[in-house]
Amino acid sequence: MIVSLKKLFGREPPVAGLLETREPLELATAALLLELARSDFSEAPEEVEAIRHLLARRFGLSGEKLDDLIEKAQRRADSAVSLHEFTHRLNRELSEEDKLSIVEMLWQVSHADGRIDKHEEHLVRRIAGLLHVSDRDRVRLKLKVVEGE
Repeated sequence: MIVSLKKLFGREPPVAGLLETREPLELATAALLLELARSDFSEAPEEVEAIRHLLARRFGLSGEKLDDLIEKAQRRADSAVSLHEFTHRLNRELSEEDKLSIVEMLWQVSHADGRIDKHEEHLVRRIAGLLHVSDRDRVRLKLKVVEGE
């Protein structure tokens, strides 16, 4: 009986609802970047271009594949109920280094137009928290982006 209880409670609980979706990590990352670009109530062309550049570099995409990813991510972001839909899987499956890379990408998008809006900063803080990235690392990455490394 104890063995059965250990098996039952030792396992990770199943994920329920929308979080069960096995969407590609690329789609979740792209959706987060697009949500950030929208967070200040305007999508600056520089931010959209930064998203395209970052996704192309990170995932080795170009042309139609990049356009398709961005289009799917826009639809996915439009239908999302919360950030958890995107961060849950990223948090579970990515290494600490990859999570830091995503936070850095978020800062790069938010700073692409030459300034970081308070809404963008707030959203980066929320996403970093959901990815279990420390405040210290979040601020360090912000300074890295703002100061141009």
